Amino acid sequence: MTAPHESAFAELVAALTDSAAYVEQHPFYADAENQASGYAFLVSMLLSRLEERVVFDTEQPYFRILDPRIREGGDNPDQRYLIARLVGGETYRIWGTLGGARRLDVQIYAGDPYIAGSGGRSASFLNFEQITFGDDGSFEILASPEPPASDEPARTWLENPADSTRILVRQVFSDWEHELPGEVHIDRAGREGVLKPALTADDLAARLRAAAVDLRQHVEVWPEMVRNGYLQAPNALFPPMDPSTLGGVAGRWMSGGSWDLATDEALVVRTWPASGNYQGIQLADLWFSSLEYANRQTSLSTDQAHPSADGSYWFVIAGRDPGVANWLDTMGRRRGAILLRYDGTTETTFDPAKHPTAVKVDIAELDRHLPGEIMRVTPEERAEQIAIRRRHVQRRFGN
Repeated sequence: MTAPHESAFAELVAALTDSAAYVEQHPFYADAENQASGYAFLVSMLLSRLEERVVFDTEQPYFRILDPRIREGGDNPDQRYLIARLVGGETYRIWGTLGGARRLDVQIYAGDPYIAGSGGRSASFLNFEQITFGDDGSFEILASPEPPASDEPARTWLENPADSTRILVRQVFSDWEHELPGEVHIDRAGREGVLKPALTADDLAARLRAAAVDLRQHVEVWPEMVRNGYLQAPNALFPPMDPSTLGGVAGRWMSGGSWDLATDEALVVRTWPASGNYQGIQLADLWFSSLEYANRQTSLSTDQAHPSADGSYWFVIAGRDPGVANWLDTMGRRRGAILLRYDGTTETTFDPAKHPTAVKVDIAELDRHLPGEIMRVTPEERAEQIAIRRRHVQRRFGN
């Protein structure tokens, strides 16, 4: 007789096989540049689903980290994502220190709002401005179905409704040379010190089956989000929008589009600062995985970028280094997605005069499309920029 975990493992293997077939039949896979990255995406999705569904436990949770091993869903190079599954309607304590992070935002999901037709939603949210921090940067958040009683110790409260499934903490960094993460932890209230039971065959089987379902869904959702969204603006950017209905940060403005460039072409992007305390631009491949950001300059925050005299930012997206400080490296990819984020803003509408713009140009004529005061860098200065990036990512993720 086959044990339950054995049959469940076979289901997971079948899901992996089917997901590989999905990647290979996807239109993106027809381009050679998307084939190795398609399988890298598949492996990342497998790692992510195994960690979330099989390895970690809602009763004695730890945060799993979305790091450079797992590049998922247009992951922001300026963020450290911490994720844990929850039992809906129960009480959890999220605590730690801010450290040098520019922002720390906390969100609870019910299901997956970015999967069409799933009924998922963003259930509750705390932005940086709503969290109470001590003088030493310490904080404590109570996630529970009801607010704490008035006689309990003062803590920032976040609703954990009965249908919740997952919590996501975003640590946001802008100045990579000086900003380092603090600590963030999670405990199931009342379970501290309780012995963790041995894993049973039935429990493992349930976890493996959940991972199989999630794997199929996530391998399909991200490239389709790019195909039906970001690729609709080739060599252009759509107007800033509120991404919270798709599971993004409430109160954030977000823009995006895509590049489609020959080797002798570049995309010149111009942005303007908004009212918030964080703003960044990044590149991703068509599977919606961030491009390598520690050892290549594929993203820039406004702390890393150099503004022009009028306060706007000019970026050059190209496959080879044009010697411009605000260069975004496509790593030689012909096509990919562009993402822009504006966090902590107070605008209820986004000024159309400050919508980001994009213009495709010949690299040979690049200077005609840039302001005269655009900052240039030498190969040695570029190497130092990369060294700063690598040091920050090593220290951010402890590797």
